[in-house]
Amino acid sequence: MSRATVTAGGVGIGAVAGFLGVGGSVLTVPLLRRRGLPMSDATALANPLSLPVAAAATAVYLAAPGPAAIDPAAAALLLAGSLPTITLLRRWSPDIPDRAHAVAYLGLLAAALVTVLV
Repeated sequence: MSRATVTAGGVGIGAVAGFLGVGGSVLTVPLLRRRGLPMSDATALANPLSLPVAAAATAVYLAAPGPAAIDPAAAALLLAGSLPTITLLRRWSPDIPDRAHAVAYLGLLAAALVTVLV
C-alpha cells in the first residue's frame, strides 16, 4: 500500500474509533483478518496502537479546562499487574487455535457493547 493509503487508513480508523469511544484495534483487527492474517498476528500488530491512542487521550484530558484527576496509585497498580503478566505470557503462552481466538475476540467485543449500553 502507498504511504497516502496507509496514512488515510490510519487517520480514518483513528477518527471512527475516537467517535465511537473504542480503541483502534477494534477496527484494525477485523481489517487485518480480512487481509488474511491469523488472529494472533492481527492482535499482536494491533496492540501497539493502544499506546499512541492512550497518549493522545491523556494529553487531551490534561489540556481540558478544570482539574485533571489522574490517580497515580491506580496507574501504578495497573502497571504492576500488567508487566508480570506480559512477561509470564511471553514465556508460557498457550497455543490457542485461530478459530477459538477469533470467537473469543468477538465475545469480548459483544461484552464491551453490552457494558456500554447498560
